[in-house]
Amino acid sequence: MHQVETQITRAAVIWQLLACVLVVLPHLEWLPFWVPLLLLLTLGARLMIHQGRWSFPSRLIKLALVVASSLGLILSFGHQSGPETMVALLIVGMALKLVEIYRRRDALVVIYVAFFVLGTTFLFSSSAWIALYAAAVLTVVISALLAIHQRKGVSVKQTLKRSLWLLGPAVPLMVLLFLIFPRLEPLWSVTLDSPQATTGLSDNLSPGDVSNLARSDELAFRVTFDGEVPAPRQRYWRALVMDRFDGRQWYRSQETGALRSEKLEQTGDTTGYEVVLEATRRPWLVALDQPLSAPTGMQMRPARTLELKQDLNQRYSYQLSAALTYVLQPMLTQAEQQHYVQLPDSGNPEARALAQRWFDEAQGNQQAFIQRMMQHYNQSFVYTLSPGRLLGDSIDRFLFDTQRGYCEHYAAATSFMLRSVGIPARIVTGYQGGEWNPYQGYLQVRQYDAHAWVEVWQEGQGWVRLDPTAAVAPERIESSAESFLRRSSDSLAASLVFRSDWMRSLQLRYDAFNFVWQRWVLNYDREQENLLADWLGGLDYWRLALFLMLPGSAIFAFLAWSQLRRRTPRISDPVDAALFKLQARAGARFNAREPQQSLAHWLETLAGDWPEQEGRLLRLAELDNRRRYAGSHSDREAQAIIKLAGELMSQLPNRTQR
Repeated sequence: MHQVETQITRAAVIWQLLACVLVVLPHLEWLPFWVPLLLLLTLGARLMIHQGRWSFPSRLIKLALVVASSLGLILSFGHQSGPETMVALLIVGMALKLVEIYRRRDALVVIYVAFFVLGTTFLFSSSAWIALYAAAVLTVVISALLAIHQRKGVSVKQTLKRSLWLLGPAVPLMVLLFLIFPRLEPLWSVTLDSPQATTGLSDNLSPGDVSNLARSDELAFRVTFDGEVPAPRQRYWRALVMDRFDGRQWYRSQETGALRSEKLEQTGDTTGYEVVLEATRRPWLVALDQPLSAPTGMQMRPARTLELKQDLNQRYSYQLSAALTYVLQPMLTQAEQQHYVQLPDSGNPEARALAQRWFDEAQGNQQAFIQRMMQHYNQSFVYTLSPGRLLGDSIDRFLFDTQRGYCEHYAAATSFMLRSVGIPARIVTGYQGGEWNPYQGYLQVRQYDAHAWVEVWQEGQGWVRLDPTAAVAPERIESSAESFLRRSSDSLAASLVFRSDWMRSLQLRYDAFNFVWQRWVLNYDREQENLLADWLGGLDYWRLALFLMLPGSAIFAFLAWSQLRRRTPRISDPVDAALFKLQARAGARFNAREPQQSLAHWLETLAGDWPEQEGRLLRLAELDNRRRYAGSHSDREAQAIIKLAGELMSQLPNRTQR
């Protein structure tokens, strides 16, 4: 039997269990299902042990729990050694420790681990609401720490108040350190090795890829503009260019030796903007139409798409300038023309034959041929999220059987037929449109805005955008993907929770709040730190010392005032309060009241030292004796005592008059 060093109160146990539950809640989304079950099991066991219904588990049971938990971690995470595995190990260790708390130090270990688990929340989410939740839970964890050291009978209110008291002075210090001192990379910048797929564009395109993205309302990126916001039909956000087709899927060339960097001739004004791109775990970036240049840290591929040199594992902001009217690569070399008409030697024979017939009817005129294709789409084709599976020759099945598809189906068929008659073409994937947020003045683009379109090369004009979706569903281009899907009768489109206007407004406000949080707190960088230097006129040593002293002095003054205030007893009775003030002030001028001295005796002694007020002092002593020992007193007498005490305090002499 273990000797309990210090008895832990029932309140401390409840605080401890509550803290453990709250720090684990944000991790439920990704934790293996058995970890929360293990925590619930150990929480229940801890309660039963504390109530005396169960005894502490034997060494054999504890060994079995450790072995089972270790096997569970190995089966769930394999040989991964990333943050997810470490956090899961922490949570499992905290859960197992609950059933063997014999001493106060064991309880402290659990609370210390809870602090770590709470901090790891920011590995998986850095939203403003998570930050507010973590701040609230931090108060609970500190309360649990305090409860371990408290005696019985301390109320929940008192514990929480003490916890807030400890946190209060730390807030201004935290803000000060955040503004001034250099920081290590934050937790939300750590790369996660989660096996779950990341929502976003892929570097290959098969039928159904974009329509799958259209079922997700996850945020892709936000954009703020320097000037006028482009119209919806101009908001084409290029990410990837697919220039190869293997008969089933389109993909981009890895070897670009035959391709030159494409020449851009700007023919109109530029648009400046800033993108805040969500983490994708992929290197490619999005740009409005044609970027003028690649900023430092990026590289531009031959087709003028932008990439980072490493995968994007955290939110990333960058500034670009775009040309919305231009001529792109007006001349192609022979090798480039052959590259952009490449097709497999066989496959999709019906589509090849149809394209050749239309091209012959157009007498080799590109514009007439393209117009014939668009007219064909506009006659009997349906733009839908659920086109069905395309087996075998996917282009033939789409054109001649289903005639139902989303943007990638139309882009793939159009590019294939263009290439089959010798017209250079390629597929571009990215996003189109976006929704304007009026509360912070930015454009938000979500995954359901993902889009695929075609770029066709025309002599003298270069690469020209050709979007077959505009022929089938022009409202998708002129408004937004959400507006189109909201009006769609497609049951899969209805699976997106399209809200009423007031719900939509609420979501926009929420997103605006998160945008401000991410821009000014999470993305606080050296440029914003320089704002502080501007306010201080340059961070030389004496200015920095002064800046540090001001909040430090304020914190010290607040703590000193609070300590003095705590030493002053709180008196609820107005008569006692008036007499206490008189004792404090008169005692500072004359002789203070001794601990063993009654109030009446002190007043009589004071009358000898202060003869000018002898009558009032003796009258006050008489009234106080009557109040204390007569058994009852009237409100009139109470008011007389308060009045006399006030008159005496107003007549107190200054120290210099004595």
